[in-house]
Amino acid sequence: MNLDNPARASSADRRGSDILELAPREGGYVTSVAWFVGLCLGLAVVGAAATMAAPALVPFLLALGPAAIVVVLAMREGHGALGALKRSLTRRPADRRWYLVLLLPIAWALAVVGVAVVLGEPTEGLFAELTPTALIIPLVVLLPAFAEEVAWRGFAVPRLMTVMSPLRAALLLAVPWTALHLVLHLPGGVNAGAELWPSVLSLFAYSVILTWAFVGTGGSVLITALVHTGLNGTVPLMWGVNAELSWAVRAVIAAVIAIAVVAVAGKRLGARTGRMPVAPAAPLEAQA
Repeated sequence: MNLDNPARASSADRRGSDILELAPREGGYVTSVAWFVGLCLGLAVVGAAATMAAPALVPFLLALGPAAIVVVLAMREGHGALGALKRSLTRRPADRRWYLVLLLPIAWALAVVGVAVVLGEPTEGLFAELTPTALIIPLVVLLPAFAEEVAWRGFAVPRLMTVMSPLRAALLLAVPWTALHLVLHLPGGVNAGAELWPSVLSLFAYSVILTWAFVGTGGSVLITALVHTGLNGTVPLMWGVNAELSWAVRAVIAAVIAIAVVAVAGKRLGARTGRMPVAPAAPLEAQA
């Protein structure tokens, strides 16, 4: 596909990358993102109010709620915006090397364990708590991860990229995304009592990492959501590490990974193009 002249692209390429090059829209797309962020912050208020009554349900509310919001906003936009979101859920990158990014969460989790050992964590029984029931964790977090990614990366990132670079979009969206997650730290919440700074650092790092994966795969919510699932689903690998130590180390390592991503992919992430950079989509027959 000729990235400088989309008119020369084949029909298969155009259909495969329709979420990446948004149709011109009067007033731009920033207003849609502003509505999205505002409604998500309202959702955070609802989540905060619900924390004492049903704390176990609040994480799912904060994950699934933004997806419901973008469905409504995409329907209001029209011009095939909703269909483009749906297609992003199954889009696969043409460059198969991007599938290696799915190994990143495992490497991250094992690095946390390794650093913890260097810092004095005993090695005996380090993985003793890793029972077969741990396999349930990735299944539990799978749907919330897809819901979050279709909203924050699939919907918000391409629209912000019409006026700013992917990196700026990632950092800007990290602010409301973090605000939603901090609701979980309220008294009675699932993260009550845990330090705040590792959550903030982790979420900003994740936003950069996931935006990099989304842009690099040509707008694949599928791959990005699987990476997100891995970041949550590999937590059992760290169960044998002291919880407070693990909480801090995992945030620092996530930040190191994000910095490395910016260093390596800085040109792609830092460029403002007025549209989302298009990576060639996998042929339609390969996606069937």
